[in-house]
Amino acid sequence: MGLIFSVLLIVAGLLGASSLIVAKKPDARQMLDKLVPYQAIIGVALLAIGLWNARHIIDAFRIISVAPLLGLTAVGSIVSSVLLGFMFGMPQIAKWAPGEGAAEQKGMELSRKLAPFQLILGIVALASGLPSLLYELRILKIG
Repeated sequence: MGLIFSVLLIVAGLLGASSLIVAKKPDARQMLDKLVPYQAIIGVALLAIGLWNARHIIDAFRIISVAPLLGLTAVGSIVSSVLLGFMFGMPQIAKWAPGEGAAEQKGMELSRKLAPFQLILGIVALASGLPSLLYELRILKIG
């Protein structure tokens, strides 16, 4: 599960930071455009896993004093996955929700308010997803 979460974080980070990536390397637009149709599914999966992992947020803050990179990776992963997942997945979640409720409208409104932070959240997701992947592959060691 951790490997899937790490890869989802990296892909969501690429989508979130796509404006910066394209500004630095215009050739990357074609590759990033191939990910856009999957953005909602990536968002829903990332939100679900992020909410599941949010139960460990207190432990992640405690780990910072013992293993700073691991702790910051965990905190960044949880926060960016929940926020980016919500932002990318909200249109799909709104489609699944029955009726035109106030909760759906508030969710879409909150998603629009988060949009200006997409670049920052994308960078945080990339910065936490890459070390997370390295930890999962046992390239980086804990402690």
